[in-house]
Amino acid sequence: MIHQRGFSLIEALIALVVLSIGLIGVAAMQLKALQSATAGYQRSVATLAAVDAQERLWAELAQLTDCTVIQGSNIEDDWRSHWFEGSQTPIRHFSGDIADSSDPNLGTCEFRVEINLEQNPGDIDPETFTYTFRLPDLSE
Repeated sequence: MIHQRGFSLIEALIALVVLSIGLIGVAAMQLKALQSATAGYQRSVATLAAVDAQERLWAELAQLTDCTVIQGSNIEDDWRSHWFEGSQTPIRHFSGDIADSSDPNLGTCEFRVEINLEQNPGDIDPETFTYTFRLPDLSE
C-alpha cells in the first residue's frame, strides 16, 4: 500500500474557501471602520460650525448689549457663507440654520443652531445636529 503525502486538491480548495470568507469579513470590517471615521469627522465639523455660530453671536452681543438687535443682523448670512457655500466647505452636502427668539419655542436671548448632515445629495432623511444655547440678556 502506498502512503500519500501532502494535501489533496479538495483540501486545498476548502482551505482557500475558508481563507476567502475570513478576508471578506476583514474587508467588511475595514469598510465599516472607514464609514464610522467619516461620520465622526462630519459630526466634529458640525460641532465646530455650531460653536462658531455661538461665538459670532457672543461677539455681536458684546458690541450691542441687546439680544433683540442680533435678530436683524447679518450674522446668519455670514455664518452660512463661511460654512456652507463655496468649494472650501469642510463637509459636503450639509446645511444649517440659526433660530432666535422669534421662534415661539425659544425664550429671550435663546438661540438654536441646526445643522443637517446629508449622507448623499438629496437625502430625504438627513441627520440633524441641534445645538441650543442662551446668551445673557445685558439690556436689563
